[in-house]
Amino acid sequence: MSTLYRLIVCDLDGTVCTHDNQVNAAVREAMQNVLAADLWITLCTGRGYQTVHPFLSLVPVNAPLICCNGGLIVEPTTRHVLQVQPMSLPLAHKLLGLAQEEGLETWVYLDDMETMLEYNPSEPHPVLRRHGEIVRQVTDPVTELKRPPHKLVIITESPQDTPAAIASIKRCVADEARVLTSSPRLVEVIMPGISKARAVSWVADRLGVAREETIAIGDGDNDIEMLNWAGLGIAMGNGTPAAQAAADWIAPPVEEDGLAVALRRFALDF
Repeated sequence: MSTLYRLIVCDLDGTVCTHDNQVNAAVREAMQNVLAADLWITLCTGRGYQTVHPFLSLVPVNAPLICCNGGLIVEPTTRHVLQVQPMSLPLAHKLLGLAQEEGLETWVYLDDMETMLEYNPSEPHPVLRRHGEIVRQVTDPVTELKRPPHKLVIITESPQDTPAAIASIKRCVADEARVLTSSPRLVEVIMPGISKARAVSWVADRLGVAREETIAIGDGDNDIEMLNWAGLGIAMGNGTPAAQAAADWIAPPVEEDGLAVALRRFALDF
């Protein structure tokens, strides 16, 4: 097995890290063993770089890092941007207006890869946040946003509120973007042409790795395209029904270190 697969691409939430944002020791050890075996391994996540960066001290990766569902590809050690497709600024403005009208919590990942613009209807003011700390309050998120952001997400109050939010967002974006969920309360708005599969293909080409030599591992509906693209698609035991249906193999759940099990079986051959 270890001579067949040369690139392993892992989703982050629900795959590498547990639902309380922990990376278990068994998972870290297995990923480190992949590096020691001279294989490529990286993350492919819906998160923007701002919220991926804290994990890079815990998760060993050596291949270009894929953020924003494929909209941003970055060298993990230098932060050098290899490829980026930002969100349309007019569309981001429309979505922020919708969020204010309907009281939808919204996070906007700004293009400096450090700062987030956060609108929460339960708070008195929107804020700019950097490295988890509030930089300053904002009067109007729409006028504050002056450059195309890397990513925008809507967070609903409960999973039961998500279908209605999706319907409103789809009416707002029409055919300007795709709308999907990466968790029960998180609604992703993705520009046309962006997908995890396309980004994984780009990284594989850059590394000289064939599609058949690539493993993709994930748990969400936004992972389906990369699971289908890879030579071996692995869904987590906690994955959505659609992600599991797209997979070639089902790993144990994240709480049972399913990623470590998958790496040992298919990449490390022990």
